[in-house]
Amino acid sequence: MPTWHTDRVVLVGDSAWCLTLYSGMGASTGLAGADLLGTSLLRNPDNLPRALREWEQRLRPFISTQQTAGRAEGLTMFVPQNRRDLAVRRLTRTLTGNPVGRRAMRTLVAGKFKAKSIDIAAP
Repeated sequence: MPTWHTDRVVLVGDSAWCLTLYSGMGASTGLAGADLLGTSLLRNPDNLPRALREWEQRLRPFISTQQTAGRAEGLTMFVPQNRRDLAVRRLTRTLTGNPVGRRAMRTLVAGKFKAKSIDIAAP
């Protein structure tokens, strides 16, 4: 959607940005979007258009990142597209099944979860 608000009507969560199961961020982004909306309204109590514009400008890049990651990375873990994806999925399951493998996996994927851990409502 080109915008998630019109006048005083605001779409939040799946009604606005509709992340897929593959992103693993549906509920989190719905809550984060609502939190950021509240924060933006508090920061601009007398200027609703500005509050909504700032809310969307801050939130849209975060949501776009999650949408892209869901299509690019999440899909192949849930629905392997080829033998390589299936092998990676099996290896991941095997590694996370023991303590040494879990530590190794945490190290390998630490950077991938950084974008999912951002507090978008923080100043």
